Amino acid sequence: MAYVVDLWTKKNPDKSPGAPKKIPSARWGVGRRWQVRWQEGGEWVSETFVSQDAAELHRSRVEVGQDEGTWITKEKKAITFEDLWEPWYASKAGISEKTRRDYLSVWETHVRPTWGEQACATVQRSMVTSWIATLVNTKTVKEGQEPRPLGDAQKYKVGVVMRGLMDLAKERGAVASNPLEKAVAKKPGASERRYLKVHEVDALMDAAPTDAARLLLRVLVMTGLRPGEAKALKVKDLDYNRARLMIRRDVDDLGHVDATKTRKHRDVPIGGTLLRELMANAEGKSPESWLVPDERGHVWTTARWRTVWFNMLQYTGIKGLDTYELRHTAASLAIAAGADVKTVQLMLGHASAAMTLDTYAHLWEEGLDAIPDAIESKMAAERESRAISQRMADASEAERRRSMFRIV
Repeated sequence: MAYVVDLWTKKNPDKSPGAPKKIPSARWGVGRRWQVRWQEGGEWVSETFVSQDAAELHRSRVEVGQDEGTWITKEKKAITFEDLWEPWYASKAGISEKTRRDYLSVWETHVRPTWGEQACATVQRSMVTSWIATLVNTKTVKEGQEPRPLGDAQKYKVGVVMRGLMDLAKERGAVASNPLEKAVAKKPGASERRYLKVHEVDALMDAAPTDAARLLLRVLVMTGLRPGEAKALKVKDLDYNRARLMIRRDVDDLGHVDATKTRKHRDVPIGGTLLRELMANAEGKSPESWLVPDERGHVWTTARWRTVWFNMLQYTGIKGLDTYELRHTAASLAIAAGADVKTVQLMLGHASAAMTLDTYAHLWEEGLDAIPDAIESKMAAERESRAISQRMADASEAERRRSMFRIV
């Protein structure tokens, strides 16, 4: 039950005939005139309005919302994004540390300065989409330069954080529905995949400045590991009896150990000279030592490898290639060697075979070119086999007849 009160008037204590029922109160002409009062959790709350029409509309909304169970209390309406950040971030303890750091960076750099003190109940979808479209990247901007628009991948992460906070707001009763339930930033499309030719791989190997850099490069090309997974390999992860690398962890940009991207373990096959090289590199080391360290025996950091990688690209003339893209080359080599979808999925650590197919189906489709010749060869072999069988049957029949004549 809600009702409207006129704050500018009060009951007239004079009950004599002809006296007005209402007279000006002490607040006459001061502040908003119309007040709506209703109960929330057994307590009376109120809100004031300039016009009676606005007050009556609010009263109706209160009564309908309370009847339907969609009414947001004044206490819940005051919940801000700042109030929700800590519990939302804490709920992400199960994801990789790298992703958590990305979310924290998005919060501190973009969301908190604009939305931190904003009440979640006041957010509209159009407000968020138009804001995301204007975001810029200021991290690498030098003095006097114009900041670049934020990339699609970063905008998408901003949208993920905003949507996640609004999901929690809905869960806690701060909003009746999440206006950001559908993505508010376009998910970045798959970048064009590059597959190095063998001579390009060889050129990179030749350009490696140290044996340590060359070994890491060989591991990446021959196994398809993510860079952080390859850097995180320890001596105990090399199973030379089974010719397998056991992928159990990842390292971040600073070389700190983290879980794998999918938080799952897998074994990756290795063999040939790479297996022998890794065995030699592990010789005499403790099980906890890094299997593929830098030239000083330390875990590779992103900063250290970035310098080495840049110089290798400069030397070979290969442009715009990211270390992560070596996974594509590894996948293409495996598929060309006859690996099936499930094998490639397990090698790369994809969440499902469907994901592997979505990424590399076209490489298997290249095998379609060999199908017509293979069918012709199969049919020719079948005809030849049948002809041989027929010749043998004819010869047998001829021999049978000759033997009959000899008996006669």
